[in-house]
Amino acid sequence: MKLFWQLIKTVILTSSVFTVNYSAIAQETESKEPQPPKELERLEYLRGTWRCQQPAAPAPANSIFIWSVRRDLNNFWYVGKAQETRSLNNAKPVSSQEFIGYNGASKKLIRSTVVGDGNSYNMTATDWKDGKLIWEGILFRKGTSTPLRQEIVQNSQDKFTATYFITDEVNKWKPAVNETCNRIKQ
Repeated sequence: MKLFWQLIKTVILTSSVFTVNYSAIAQETESKEPQPPKELERLEYLRGTWRCQQPAAPAPANSIFIWSVRRDLNNFWYVGKAQETRSLNNAKPVSSQEFIGYNGASKKLIRSTVVGDGNSYNMTATDWKDGKLIWEGILFRKGTSTPLRQEIVQNSQDKFTATYFITDEVNKWKPAVNETCNRIKQ
């Protein structure tokens, strides 16, 4: 019986040591409030409301949409929403919602977009270089996946052009759609 009580004391002592250590670790990690990554500043140029047209100006627009981008979710993400405008040629305008942020594990900017016509795409980028931001990833459309690339070129503080590329039969990038976006509100 004495051996039984010594065993119980050992179990209790051991479990309380582990509990104390776990509690100390939990308190240490909980004391620091998570902070948005500084790398999100790379995306600040995109914040605002933009009027975009496809194809790019000066060509006549087949599609016009308003793209609004703001910091949200405790400043950890940029959240974008695009709404295509209704016109005689476009009776069913499409909208999209996207999250743009930074992944500390991959050290890349990330972008995930879902579109009101069932399409979606996920892309990553590193950083702006010489006024150009290059996103690469996958477009999911009608049950298929296609490599997708978007090059955004800053023409000025309030204007950019973007070209979307898909791959051809020999896996070379070919332009698919281009657009011009003008900032209408900061």
